[in-house]
Amino acid sequence: MYTVLLLILLLLLLIYILYINFEKQYAGNFPKLFQSPYKNTNNIAHQRIYINSFILQKGQQTKITQEKTVSTISKEVVEKILNELDIFENNGEYLTKGITLGNLARKINTNTAYLSEVINIYKGKNFTSYLNDLRVDYAIHRFSEDKKFRSYKLTVIAEELGYNNEQAFSTAFKKRTGNSLSIYLKEIN
Repeated sequence: MYTVLLLILLLLLLIYILYINFEKQYAGNFPKLFQSPYKNTNNIAHQRIYINSFILQKGQQTKITQEKTVSTISKEVVEKILNELDIFENNGEYLTKGITLGNLARKINTNTAYLSEVINIYKGKNFTSYLNDLRVDYAIHRFSEDKKFRSYKLTVIAEELGYNNEQAFSTAFKKRTGNSLSIYLKEIN
């Protein structure tokens, strides 16, 4: 009888020690799991907005509704950054070799945090994906319009598109189109 009570007490003590250890280890994260994400909906720094964006992919238009959290970037600053990104895209500046988020932010007179956030929210991707998608889309357009461009060596094409090497271009191309470059070029020839 005493052995059973002793075992129960030891088991309870073990459970208590494990609980205390668990609480110490996950103290910072555990309460956050049960907090409502909408607790401070009146806080301007964490307004919820809904963005309807349309993505053209392989000739098919798909509507995507995303819920995003936006910091306190003013509408004027967002519009300025979006206008500068339009200029960046229209002038083909994305073909510049070595372009980085920092370089582009300095060029358009903003900081990297604002630029990154605007690209993430309004373009629906991070800076690297945004840049790669622009370059690959340009390459696809150029391949369809310019037979001579199709005959260039891959290293020359990659360099002309602003990539450091042909592997980076091939990887970005496959990610964007789902096909390897060689298969794509065979299909259009």
